[in-house]
This record gives sequence, C-alpha cells and structure tokens, in this order.
Amino acid sequence: MAEAQLPKGLSGAENLPQTKTELVNCFSVETPQGALVLPRPGISQNGVDFINWARGSFTWNGGLYTVFGTQLFKMDVEAGTATILGTIAGSSVIKAVAGFNDIVIMAKDTALYTLDKLDFLTDITTNQNFVSVTDVAHVDGHFIYIPTDGEPAFFSDVGAAGTVQPLSFFDAEELPDLNNTCFNFANTLVIGGTDSFELFRSIVTTAAVPFQRIKGARHRYGYIGALLEYTNSFLFLGREKGQDFGFYAIAPGSTEKISNPFVDEILAGYAPEELRDCVPGRIKWRGYDLATFTLARDSFGFYKGNWFKLNTLIDGFPKPWLGGYITQFNGVYYTASKRKFGKFEAINTDFGQRLAKSIDFGVKHPNNERFSCQSLEIGISQGFNDEVGTVGLFMSRDNRVYGPGLFKDLGAKGKYHDKLAWNPAGGLGNYDGFMGVRIYTTGDVSFAANSLYLNIR
Repeated sequence: MAEAQLPKGLSGAENLPQTKTELVNCFSVETPQGALVLPRPGISQNGVDFINWARGSFTWNGGLYTVFGTQLFKMDVEAGTATILGTIAGSSVIKAVAGFNDIVIMAKDTALYTLDKLDFLTDITTNQNFVSVTDVAHVDGHFIYIPTDGEPAFFSDVGAAGTVQPLSFFDAEELPDLNNTCFNFANTLVIGGTDSFELFRSIVTTAAVPFQRIKGARHRYGYIGALLEYTNSFLFLGREKGQDFGFYAIAPGSTEKISNPFVDEILAGYAPEELRDCVPGRIKWRGYDLATFTLARDSFGFYKGNWFKLNTLIDGFPKPWLGGYITQFNGVYYTASKRKFGKFEAINTDFGQRLAKSIDFGVKHPNNERFSCQSLEIGISQGFNDEVGTVGLFMSRDNRVYGPGLFKDLGAKGKYHDKLAWNPAGGLGNYDGFMGVRIYTTGDVSFAANSLYLNIR
C-alpha cells in the first residue's frame, strides 16, 4: 500500500478541478506524527428562541449581553433566560467597546449608547459635537469615533464617552481616502480607510489632539469589513488599492495576505456591500485557535495558514453555518445566531441541525497513466461513540461528480484499534491518471483522521 497525504485545507481552483482539495467542518493541524484532521465544535441551544434576529453580543462588567432586534438583553446562561435592559435603535450589527467607567454600544451609522456598571443605558447619539459614526475604539481613556461620512475622526474626554469638545476632531488621512474603521493595537490607535491604514500614538501633550501620527507606518491596504483580533494581529477583509478582495492580517510593522486563490475566487462572487456584512468570529477549541468568517452564501474557518469550509445542513442542504456572533464568557464560547442563543460543544449538530464533515482530495498517477484502486484504508479515531456511526467513501474521475457511496460502520465503543478500510471484491474502480476521493459523514461520530493508505495498480 502507498500512503497518501491528507489535505491541509481549501486549495486549488474551480476551473482546474483536479487541483482542488477541501475540508468541510473539520480542520488540519500539524503533529509530530504528521497531519491530523479534527472536527469543529457544534452548537447547542441555551434557552428559548427570540422574536427577532441577532445583531451582536459582548461581555461587560462580569456579564454577557446580546442584542436581538432592537432589544438589549443581559443573559443568564445558567438559567437559560434573558432580561431586557433597553432599546438599541436600528437593524445594523452592533459593536461594543469598553472603557474605564462604561461601555459604548454602537449601532453602525444609526445610534450610539453607553452602558454603565449599573446596567443603565444612555443614548448619546445627539450629544453636543457628535455626528453619525461607523466605528469606535478606546485608547488611554479616550473613545475615538469614525464618522459615517469618512471625514476627520473625533475623540471623547478621558473617562467620558459622551463628551466631545469642539476641537476634538483630527485628520487621520495622510493618504487621502475615506476613514471607515479604527481599533486599539497594543495601545496604538489604528485608523483604516478605503485605501490605507494610519497609525497614531497617544501622547501626553498640551495640544488639543493627544494622537500623533507615526511617520512611515502607513499600510497601503484598504479596509472592507470583518475586523477580528486574532493571536498577535488583526484580521480583516480588504484589498490592495485597485486589486481584488482578500483576507489580510495586520500588525504594527506589516500587513500580510492570508487568503488563497480558492478563497479569493469565492470572494470575487460578492459585491462590496455584501463583503462589508461579513461576520467574523474566534473560538479556541481544544487548544486550537480558530478564526471564522460568515458571508451570505459561504462560511470559512482559518487556522495556522489553512482554510476550511463551515456549513450546517438545513433540510438536507448545506447552508452557511449558524456560528453567529461569538463571545467567550466564563471559559465557554456562546453565540447569538439568527433568533437563537447557544454555546459551542463537542456535538455534531448546530441548534439541532446536522452538520456534514468531509475530506476531499485527489490522487494522481506519477506518469499520468491509467490505474486501478483496489482498496483504501483510513486511520480514524473510533471506539468513542455511544451509537454506531458510519463513514462514506465516494470516488470521482474528475473531482466534480462522485459515484454512489460505500459506507462503513465505525468501531463500537472500546474498539480503538479497528481499521476503517474499504476493500470490495471488485476494487474501487479504474481511473485515467486521476482519482478523486471524498470521505464523508453526517453521523454523530468522533472524526479525527491521521493517515490514509491506497492500494493502487
């Protein structure tokens, strides 16, 4: 038998199908023994359904909060209940940024609020010198606001999110473009626009503006959406000026593109307005730090340079996963998703809906000659499942159309060393230089693959 390499993630291109590999609802990690494919977590429901759709969630002052529709809720995750605290106007996604005394809740381009430590909600939208804002950050006691029209940013007094002076506006555009985001990176203020990111240092000064531009620190990449703090960087969806869309990682000294042609090809099918609505998330699952991105028709996961697909089976068809707005609280990851609130667990469903895990890859003859595949064997974790689960093997001659599945039961609980092998009497077919392979399951099974062997003639 010859050993084949398990795919590390999404790669290749649609118009070159033999180059494509896919991991769906599972991701690849490197171990001393080689590549290991692990399943992503599922989501269990926590409490009853809400009337309206989720707009975001956050933690503050030891509590977990969500916004469904126009209502701000404080969650009791133990009881599975929620208490209404007030109204958040609009229907856009919310962003919450904590300060010393209160947290600012922004409904993008619509409204702005503060929530204090007594859970008192205050609308500051119409405060003196305020204008409509599209983003907010907090640095050294100041809240920094980005106006919806992309014009000069402005900042609050120290410790007073709702107080802005007439001279508290400053130009954040060394390279003229419209500002549309801001964030605090290691106490450096980063303001992003359609074509660049500018970096500012907070200084003690008698001047009206305490933020000084760091010369030579401009990044020539534009911001679209999906800002996510991740390890030692921030991830975002953007592009180089005049170029196609992609995912990037920005740190104070560099910006690096992290998406590959497989992902970029999917992004090219979206309008800029759709990309701005991309929902980012982050889950540390069993020690693995996963970033997630959900668009209207596609969802992705990202781990250590590799991408994988995320989806949920709705009425038997794969749809963008129900990951929603993810927040870590008291050591558990929770999500506000559509009309539901849930938590991530080691299960094979999202709010009761099945998820399908699959590994797609191709095998080529080194001389592009015809060959036959007699058998296939996969090293997969088993002996952990209370119920009998099945894994299907599907074969393809073009990596597009797959034949009927051959299904095998995983070993019963306690049978850890049984092999999962397909060895039918007539073999697995003849192929003209290329064989596509899909390993697939929707069962509630432990699915961790670490090796793959083929008997080819």
